[in-house]
Amino acid sequence: MIQVGAVSYTDARAWFARLGYRPQANDNARALVLKGTAGGTLRFEADSREATLHGLRIFLGEAAVMARGSIFVPTVDLERFLTPIVRPSQFKAPPLRTIVIDAGHGGNDTGTRNQARKLDEKDFTLDVARRLEKLLGQDRWRVLMTRKDDRFVELPERAEFANRAKADLFVSIHFNAVANNSGVRGTETYVLTPQFMRSTSSAKITTDDRTAQPGNKYDAWSAVLGYHMHRELLTELKTEDRGFKRARFAVLRLVDCPAVLVEAGYLSNDTEAQMIATAAYRARIAEALYSAIVAYDATRVAAGR
Repeated sequence: MIQVGAVSYTDARAWFARLGYRPQANDNARALVLKGTAGGTLRFEADSREATLHGLRIFLGEAAVMARGSIFVPTVDLERFLTPIVRPSQFKAPPLRTIVIDAGHGGNDTGTRNQARKLDEKDFTLDVARRLEKLLGQDRWRVLMTRKDDRFVELPERAEFANRAKADLFVSIHFNAVANNSGVRGTETYVLTPQFMRSTSSAKITTDDRTAQPGNKYDAWSAVLGYHMHRELLTELKTEDRGFKRARFAVLRLVDCPAVLVEAGYLSNDTEAQMIATAAYRARIAEALYSAIVAYDATRVAAGR
């Protein structure tokens, strides 16, 4: 273990060796590629926050560093993000009885917009949420929604609703946009940033980042949930991989259960907006979210054995 400023780092090669991953030859001396004995590949590169986990683009809390002839990764990332995904059996499995679906925005909060096509995020999040509710309702779970119609719900109220319902899983559905760059497209998935770590979009760690949030109790299983969400969305939609990221969004901070927020596509990208505007495409998004929850549940059950 080494210390770089206020951040603790651990040798990724040694850490993952204990989890059945072995180094593989690669053409970059400043990169480390590890392959699991049960399949799956990890790739880290010195001085980069970007990494690859089983084919998915992920973001570390801090850039990996080269030291002592090896690649070192932030210890918090190893303990609370990567290890839960590759070895969930090392973490106590939570229950899964009640699922809360959160359709982003609503009412006077339209969310992102495609002005030219008069498309509002709030309409599409609610449609996907309803579709997902129907799919999940065919299973054994109790399924609730933070909003069932076009109304505004404050962010803390969404989390409070889930907590009052004793939710075991929280899924927040959104669509993205970026100003002045209509070429950006793809899918992003977010889980809560662990304590003592900066969020993916943050330039530096702040005092607030050192404060534990209610949702941080579930970092490990939120990571598992986010992994399945990101994988299933990319597999089903064949969209550009914008990354599996961390953020301190209010709904992720305040819920008392594993939680994820998905940005299923960009309304500011005209091609992607046209697809999102079709019922068939939104049905595929809902199917991907459903498949991810089923996969998460199977992982949870296997880990509890």
